[in-house]
Amino acid sequence: MSVSQRHRCVICLVVFAAIFITLAVSSYVRESATWDEPQHLVAGYSALRFHDYRTDPEHPPFIRMWAALPLLVMDGIKFDLPPAISSSTPAAWVMGRQFFFCHGTLYVANDADRLLYTARFMIVLLGVLLGVLLFCWALELFGFWPAVIVLGFYTLEPNMLAHARLVTTDFGVTCFVFGTMYFLWRTARQLSAANLCGLVGFFTLAQISKFSAVLLGPIVLALLVVRACQRRAWRLSIGRPADLSSRSRRLAAAVATFLALVAVAWVAIWAVYDFRYLPSAAPEWRMDFHKDPGILKRTPTIARAVAWADAHRLLPNAYSEGFLLWQVKAQKRSGFLAGSYRTDGWWWFFPFAFLIKTPISVLLLFVAGVVLSAVRWRRFLDDTAYALLPLGTFFGAAIMARLNIGERHILPIHSFALLLAGYAITELCAEPRKPFRVLLGALGLLAVIEFAIVCPHYLAFFNQFTGGPRSGHKYLVDSNLDWGQDLKGLKQWMDTRDVRHINLSYFGSADPAYYKIDCAHLPGAPFFDEKLVGGPRLPGFVAVSVTNLRGVYFGEETRGFYKPLLDQEPAAVIGYSIYVYWVDRPWWK
Repeated sequence: MSVSQRHRCVICLVVFAAIFITLAVSSYVRESATWDEPQHLVAGYSALRFHDYRTDPEHPPFIRMWAALPLLVMDGIKFDLPPAISSSTPAAWVMGRQFFFCHGTLYVANDADRLLYTARFMIVLLGVLLGVLLFCWALELFGFWPAVIVLGFYTLEPNMLAHARLVTTDFGVTCFVFGTMYFLWRTARQLSAANLCGLVGFFTLAQISKFSAVLLGPIVLALLVVRACQRRAWRLSIGRPADLSSRSRRLAAAVATFLALVAVAWVAIWAVYDFRYLPSAAPEWRMDFHKDPGILKRTPTIARAVAWADAHRLLPNAYSEGFLLWQVKAQKRSGFLAGSYRTDGWWWFFPFAFLIKTPISVLLLFVAGVVLSAVRWRRFLDDTAYALLPLGTFFGAAIMARLNIGERHILPIHSFALLLAGYAITELCAEPRKPFRVLLGALGLLAVIEFAIVCPHYLAFFNQFTGGPRSGHKYLVDSNLDWGQDLKGLKQWMDTRDVRHINLSYFGSADPAYYKIDCAHLPGAPFFDEKLVGGPRLPGFVAVSVTNLRGVYFGEETRGFYKPLLDQEPAAVIGYSIYVYWVDRPWWK
């Protein structure tokens, strides 16, 4: 690459970073905490500052610690560790009381938004990193201008922007999975020290960020073995350059590479838990979820494996037991899909969610890219497999699971879909006939229009196949649309219209009292306000989160309590996730 080409690549990435950061930050300062953010942030700060891993062990701690890193230099943070309670109660604390602990830490003891917004910026930096990785891979595959266009679609991809500004593990693992596959692809081309460091680094970061990253293991091993079995030479440039000419040498190099990945990841898991087996300094605190009869009944094989690993102390207690807890909670959860309710999920939940939550332009280009890849099947093992195999694996794993609450669980496939769209973009750029250029321009314009419709409420994005974000609640709710993010917007609406009191059914973990919202709590109130639930004060405004409006986590009686409101025209819609009605008499009678 010439000096001038490097300069324009740098300029492109600097412009991208400035736009991406502006879009993300200007959006997240408008929003209250989503449901999971208090747990993630408090757990990260507890692990980073006090080396205590008792809070929310369902995820490895790295991304949380990364988000909490700036808090170490902030003044005035008040934080009390959970008590060193007896060994007979940790399970109950982890399952329920930890949520009160996280809420009290963030909203009672501290200025929640001050801590949250600082931590969110750290996730935005990962969004920039993923954009750089996507551009670099597309640049090597397709050339400069197709890579610029791919990066443009990424910049305006609402799903990516939505989660690249939240303190959760979803975007972090998305970034690290993509980085792993990019450097695996480069390693398959040249087994160099730089490529190996990138591969080992991103693979390891993925493993200590989210348990779903274990899916990378078989993907990486399979592609390394396939590469070793190919006839073309595999250049080795570590130490003294040499060609791995024989298949046996290539297989040996592939196996050695994979074993190195596993070994480094294993050490990193111990390191991120402070090389300590127990989750805290309290010796009586040990998690033993594998002994719970309910867990043994639901996941007997995994429970026995975890018990064996714990008995031999192969992994930190919080990691192994957290993995088991993650598996158990994924088995059964209330879900909503296009008007129906189930606790055991739908096989078509994630295909349908991907279809209606992905921008139409990206969908069309992705499908065209896959078709082009199939037509040019000779390139499959050299290039396309490194994007298609992880996409298919993560997609397939999500379909087989029963955790149908959020399209965010397949967020890693969006980055690969954008990369595969690059094949179609390259063809359209190379085609000299004007209609093809016009088509590419029209797809870009459509992406801008869909983005503008939902901006800055990226979490609520639904494409125009469904009628856009205003119609999204007919198909999906929870973290697909309403994750508690618009409590701050509700307060702004009340102030603008001088509404002093409101009847509120809020789905989320942010605190209405923190935003000085004077409200009567209705059924479906947050766990910390459940004792305050009563009847509405009428006539008056009634604000209901659409997840509660749809009654996803309610019984039939409470679901019926809100159902009549669905037939009424709201007085206002806050960020597409909170519906406000003027009600002058009881609506449920």
